[in-house]
Amino acid sequence: MIMAMNQAQALGYLAKLGSQPATSFYESGVATVIKAILAGSGVGHWVDEYGNIIAKLTGRVGDADAVPPIAFVAHMDHPGFEAVSVDGNYLVGQAVGGVPAGSFGPGVPLQVILEGGPRLPAVTAGRYGNVADRQVLIRLDAPQPVSLHSVPLPCSVVFNLVDFQLDGVYIRMRALDDLAGCGSILAAMSVLSQQPAPGDVYGVFTRAEEVGLVGARVMGEARTLPENTLVVSLESSRTLPGAEIGGGPVIRVGDAGLTFNADAESTLIKARETLQARPEGFKVQRQLMSGGVCEASAFALYGYRTTGIAFPLGNYHNGAPEDKIEAEYIHQDDFMGGIDLMVEASRRVPERADTAFRRRLGDLSGELRRRLRP
Repeated sequence: MIMAMNQAQALGYLAKLGSQPATSFYESGVATVIKAILAGSGVGHWVDEYGNIIAKLTGRVGDADAVPPIAFVAHMDHPGFEAVSVDGNYLVGQAVGGVPAGSFGPGVPLQVILEGGPRLPAVTAGRYGNVADRQVLIRLDAPQPVSLHSVPLPCSVVFNLVDFQLDGVYIRMRALDDLAGCGSILAAMSVLSQQPAPGDVYGVFTRAEEVGLVGARVMGEARTLPENTLVVSLESSRTLPGAEIGGGPVIRVGDAGLTFNADAESTLIKARETLQARPEGFKVQRQLMSGGVCEASAFALYGYRTTGIAFPLGNYHNGAPEDKIEAEYIHQDDFMGGIDLMVEASRRVPERADTAFRRRLGDLSGELRRRLRP
């Protein structure tokens, strides 16, 4: 496998991101890590009025205006709960995003995240209110008694799962969806900062994806990115036939809502051809990932040409067999392959239409035309 960068460095980015638990609207810890890594790589960035982070690498002089920009997009949040009130000896947690059904039962270990990062151990005590309300009772489980009224509400609550762990060929984390996307973009931007691409390259880190692609939608509405930008969504997505763990990153042709754009996808196809032509080869998959919706759809609704890269994911949204709550996991090679694909796609943007498939269809010989005529 071709390594676009040092694997230890890329995994180090993931470990730093995983140390900052985040649910929708509570992404400040992850954002702080992202900004620090960008600064350390010499990549400039700014933050929009909604807290989305936009990093930019300017293309080579003379090429940037002629070559459409490419933007890699991932989100900083993950499903969990928001503690919203106190009822007797319990906090009341409101589900934020698509948490598994098993998380509403009693005995699920949690962490209540206080402002500034301290974590209080806690555990679920069963469903609260009507099923449709998606609420759960939370009992603090700290060694020393803590007054519920000393917990500033509202606050974020996450599953008490591993921040980051290497397990053989697998990466296990509470929130690979979508910290793997964030980490891979940071790694690709670090590589590209050393050798500028032909056109401008953006790294975009959004908020509140799990509650309706909110950060991406406000960016699309505001036209934060140039309108001719090719937008590539980075996600960790549930496995499907043809999108298996260990089979390489997946070129995502669509999601549960939309099919994406062929021009944008051609950038990834050209990168795939280039990587697979090398002696080492390259593992990559291509599939309609219909298990959920991603931010490519949000940008597409505002007229952007979009495509996606997905890392096949186990225990999607922490839902494991038998209603258990466990860490998500992906294959290390899929993660590193995704970085390679992004780097090569950024360098191949001017040649995106020059794929083998397009050349084959465009080679309409006179002999074929002659045989069609009476």
